[in-house]
Amino acid sequence: MEKERIVSNFNERAIVKVCVAALLALAVVAVAWAGGKAEPWKAKPYTEWDQNDLKLILNKSPWAKLERVEADWKPEKGGPESAAVPPAGGMPVNRPYDAGNASGPAMVYFAVRWNSSRTVREALVRDAILSGKMKESDAGKYLSAPITDYEVLVVGPDMTPFQHATPDELKAKSSLRGQKSKVEVHPTNVNMVRSPAGGRVTAVVFSFPLKTADSKDVAATQEKGLRFECKLKDISLSTTFDPRKMADAKGPDF
Repeated sequence: MEKERIVSNFNERAIVKVCVAALLALAVVAVAWAGGKAEPWKAKPYTEWDQNDLKLILNKSPWAKLERVEADWKPEKGGPESAAVPPAGGMPVNRPYDAGNASGPAMVYFAVRWNSSRTVREALVRDAILSGKMKESDAGKYLSAPITDYEVLVVGPDMTPFQHATPDELKAKSSLRGQKSKVEVHPTNVNMVRSPAGGRVTAVVFSFPLKTADSKDVAATQEKGLRFECKLKDISLSTTFDPRKMADAKGPDF
């Protein structure tokens, strides 16, 4: 139960970090990275990561994507709810969508993160340690747990399309596909993370098998891309992770 509580805390903090840091400060982080900042997941052990390193890993790294999609459930651009204009860097500040052109559908941002990677798990543990949620001596037992699935987290400031979806529907409408292997799998489990008050969906965690039922690897050797897709009535969300870039000082990490 204690482990489950810690993991739950990780998820809650991860949601806050993705929503706030990715949507409010990603442009700044991106500039710092473009300016030559060393990749912390290769440059130093996780025990030396600071908060800036964690922001970079959880929001702007090979394991973290930010996707902009049409929000068919929102008023068209140009209406009273589309007044916010993204600042430099293209990131909305006051609203989870942007006005863009004078007409057409509003746009919404979603963060998609490869949560099962060693690097991301180390970042979440390090964050828990720095925030006083975990003792450093306890980190090892959480990081040593074997990875049995690929875990993809989807989170955003407006999760309306997911509010009335069921786990079974999300299993059927979501997939992970290797671009080289051509192998496609559907989630074996979908966890709908809900807020304590009101029960609104705040994040969705998709768990995909590493292999198909006939033992075919989703990620082939030298895989060029692992494409995640989720297509519901009001949203078509997709992104591609590049396994060739998903590596830390220990080697491949996906």
